[in-house]
Amino acid sequence: MVVVGTALANDSGTVVGTEGFYVDVTEAAIRQLQAGVTAAVDELSRSRAVIEQAKGMLMFAYGVDANRAFDVLVWRSQQTNIKLRELAAQLVDDLTPVTLPTQVRTRVDQLLITAHQRVDHHRS
Repeated sequence: MVVVGTALANDSGTVVGTEGFYVDVTEAAIRQLQAGVTAAVDELSRSRAVIEQAKGMLMFAYGVDANRAFDVLVWRSQQTNIKLRELAAQLVDDLTPVTLPTQVRTRVDQLLITAHQRVDHHRS
């Protein structure tokens, strides 16, 4: 344990008490803290992933860039008072089973299969 504190003095400068806190620096406490941080980072990654997926769906559906797709998600989140992550997850869940028309899927298939032929290897 580490004690972090400061003395409390009255108007004449006489110490009348202390205030502070204890910090548990045992291995068990550090492991618990690391586990909490890891869980928080994992949750953030999952939240970001679903938001990115929803953005991609909007980009494809509306032909907009990533910033505009994000703006649309933020706008709907604010208008409906639903957390952005929850709105994005619902949109992904709702759109995932949707099958594109055959003509669109065929074109996406063609582009995916031949994309390597159009890649500009000189880009940074």
